Amino acid sequence: MQADLNERTTPDAGSLSQWAVSAANDRAWDEAASRWALVRKLYPQHAPGWVQGAIAERELKNYAQSEALLEHAKQAFPGNPNVLLQWAELHIVEQQADLALEKLRTVVDAFPDDMAGYARLTDVLATLGRFDEAAKVNQRVRELFPDRPRGWQQYAELAMQQERWAEALTRWSMMRERFANHAAGYMRAAVAAENLGDRRLAKTLRLAREYGNAWLESTLGGDSRATAHRVNPPQRRGMLQFIELVWTKARLNLKSEANQNYLRYLWWIIDPLLYMAVFYVVFGLLLNRGGDNFVVYLLSGLVPFQWFAKTVQLASGSIIAGSGLMHQVRISPMFFPLVMIVQTAGKQLLVFGMLFLFLMLYGLYPGWHWVGLVPVIVTQLILTVVVSAAVAMIIPFARDIANLIPTGLQFVMFMSAVFYNTDIVPDRWRTVFFLNPMATLLEQYRVVLLDQQWPVWSSLGWVMLGSGLTLLVLLAAYRRLAPIYPRVVLE
Repeated sequence: MQADLNERTTPDAGSLSQWAVSAANDRAWDEAASRWALVRKLYPQHAPGWVQGAIAERELKNYAQSEALLEHAKQAFPGNPNVLLQWAELHIVEQQADLALEKLRTVVDAFPDDMAGYARLTDVLATLGRFDEAAKVNQRVRELFPDRPRGWQQYAELAMQQERWAEALTRWSMMRERFANHAAGYMRAAVAAENLGDRRLAKTLRLAREYGNAWLESTLGGDSRATAHRVNPPQRRGMLQFIELVWTKARLNLKSEANQNYLRYLWWIIDPLLYMAVFYVVFGLLLNRGGDNFVVYLLSGLVPFQWFAKTVQLASGSIIAGSGLMHQVRISPMFFPLVMIVQTAGKQLLVFGMLFLFLMLYGLYPGWHWVGLVPVIVTQLILTVVVSAAVAMIIPFARDIANLIPTGLQFVMFMSAVFYNTDIVPDRWRTVFFLNPMATLLEQYRVVLLDQQWPVWSSLGWVMLGSGLTLLVLLAAYRRLAPIYPRVVLE
């Protein structure tokens, strides 16, 4: 920029100040001092050139130069309280507490409508151990600026500095009543609770930073502390932000999973191929089941079912696995199973692609009836969401159920006609058999892919209707249980 000054018109004071501020932000104090000197040279009536230049010199330990700049600024800008404030900071660095207090009291007297002087005076008095004086100044701050959080935060911090932990808790509660979204009202209160030996309350307050009143009440129950330390929930995320977050997390999980393997993304193809090969060898070759088209029949059922089973298996423990993130940010517990669902759905696209290629090699070419796969796949996706979310919702409360998931999925697989024809099911049992929605869906896949017909819309519709209604119930349940999960996953 200095070269530009010789070649073009001089930049305005604002542009030069931003140039100097950027150096200060990088803590390049030599460069910042040089740039502020240029600002003073070109714009001697621009107050930041003197005040901010004094700060840069102070950081460089050029105390005499810093004081000289502030002395000039005091004469040139008598209406600027920041001059005296920074002069007080210089005295503090030089360990001249009395001079610092003198400057700060001058700020308070000369600029009674400026809160910064009162607040800094309170801090310095407290640092010197003069808590009674600090309390009086702080009371004045809260009276003059009741809608500003700094005074109330200082009020609680004064009790913390004196190790009056119970009183500090009460004061942090007062702050939360006025500034519900201010982090200190929760996190610093948790420190006070820990010093009182109440670890449960400390944990509760930290979680309440994200989960609000419902979390406190569900945790403390009828305890009077639930009222004394009542908090209000922060604003919730929008639906679009939530969807974007799910998508981003799933995408990053897929990338991380691929990077852990030498063959990277190839495993997304190899794994399902090996899985399908095992069933083909056992049922198609060793047991000689089916016939010439058995491999087509097997794969058209196995691929969709594998998608369902893997998703449910991964999602089942997702809420417990996400406990760390749950305690850091306010987020619906539904987020965790949804990430697993999106993650497995992304990998499944490749598997479906392989299945379609395999069918074409067998002479089953796509036609208009393949469009019927879209509602079949969408219906399975909704069903998968429902089952995965339901299992994930229950397991934190009854963790032993996680041990039954593999056995349960295996039972559903045998009851879904993955590797046998539904014609062998006796007529008197067919209605009961097709109450299993996965059996109905696999039947529809085969109607489209093997029989080259449109799916049976009535059968598909019943599965869609049941899944949709159940999903609405689950969403309501998740909303109700959201404040409870952070406590449950820690037990």
